[in-house]
Amino acid sequence: MANQDYLIAIALIEQNLVRAMPLGGKEIKNNLEDPEYFKNLGEEVVLNLLLRVFQRSDEGALKRVSEDKGLLLVHMHPKRMQKELPFIKSEWIRDGDTQQFLKYLGNLSKEVWTTSFIKYKGIEFTSISKNEEI
Repeated sequence: MANQDYLIAIALIEQNLVRAMPLGGKEIKNNLEDPEYFKNLGEEVVLNLLLRVFQRSDEGALKRVSEDKGLLLVHMHPKRMQKELPFIKSEWIRDGDTQQFLKYLGNLSKEVWTTSFIKYKGIEFTSISKNEEI
């Protein structure tokens, strides 16, 4: 696997009374400090994940587990993504502790954003500060 960081979209959902955490991502090939690149890559990653989640709706009703933090965008190194993300994912699926999951995720990642759609503005990413109580 390349040494480049990844931008990962994570959905915290419940389907048929069972928690699930679909995710998808893409390698970061340019500078995320460029707002246009960040917005385009973030929207692409989130859209791909949401299309997969939408297709899952054929299997039963879907529900966001967290209204404001149910769709996340994460900047993460691939080694952490491979080794540590599966553990915190399985812990969240098992116990459903979203606050603890977000704390762990904040420690593993370079940055975490919440994702929302704002009427007349489009998709908006809001950084969750690592110093802020998540």
